[in-house]
Amino acid sequence: MSRTFLTHTMLACALTFGLGAGTFAQTTATDDAKKAGTATKDAGKDVGEAAKDAGKATAKGTKKAAKGVKDAVTLDTTTALCKDGTTQKGKTKTTACDDHGGKK
Repeated sequence: MSRTFLTHTMLACALTFGLGAGTFAQTTATDDAKKAGTATKDAGKDVGEAAKDAGKATAKGTKKAAKGVKDAVTLDTTTALCKDGTTQKGKTKTTACDDHGGKK
């Protein structure tokens, strides 16, 4: 009877500890899944912010490049009001009004 009792006790302990370990493993897996979901969400936010920053940098670079092109194709001119009342363009305000009585 002692041997049967011992066998039953060991079986009961194995089942008890086995169920506890399974529950613990299930809880840990659930917690890990939640952590992974949170990490994925945070990574998505980081990617979104990086894309937004990259877009801003691209826009800034494009704007700067466009200004460079505009400056390259636009002559260096200025507008001046001349003594005869006309508005003329030239490299300087003085040279703009050379044929119009000078700068006002």
